[in-house]
Amino acid sequence: WLAAARRTLIGEGIDRVKVAVLAEQLDVARSSFYWYFRDRQELADALLDEWAQLNTDSIIERAARPAATITAAVLGVFECCADPELFDPRLEFAVREWARRDPSVMARLVAADDARIDAITRLLRRFGFGATEALVRARVQYHSQIGMYAVGVEPTTDERLKLLPTYVRVFTGVDASPAELTAFRRWVRALAG
Repeated sequence: WLAAARRTLIGEGIDRVKVAVLAEQLDVARSSFYWYFRDRQELADALLDEWAQLNTDSIIERAARPAATITAAVLGVFECCADPELFDPRLEFAVREWARRDPSVMARLVAADDARIDAITRLLRRFGFGATEALVRARVQYHSQIGMYAVGVEPTTDERLKLLPTYVRVFTGVDASPAELTAFRRWVRALAG
């Protein structure tokens, strides 16, 4: 039920996440829904919990990871941009669209944005940036990625990897080592299969 609701949310929006619609998609009786959820609101809450776990917790976890250098730490956060198992942009924008019409979802979205930016800010503070500069760099990093998703910019893996050293330098102020870049590129290419 939750997977079907997620697919429907992404493909058709929250208004189509209804028990009858999902039951038809799953080719099951509507009554079976109630073995899993009390009502549609509980399903909606589960969707938001899944979104938060995937798209917010991954960023927070990677930003908090120990790293020897600031560039390695930022590359760890970049993993979320490269791996849809760590951040699903389609789900992100389905929730953002939902939030435009539901104040309680908007509140969760604002809290998620704040938590993500705070995690990146704390990462930068660990490596010596002052509070204001860390916050601005975190916002630039986060908003640039969300903005790319929002406007539908989808560079190829090769394009992203070609620009990777420059992105790291812009976001951190220093160059990543060749070994860090090579390891990250290898990891990204392994994801692509």
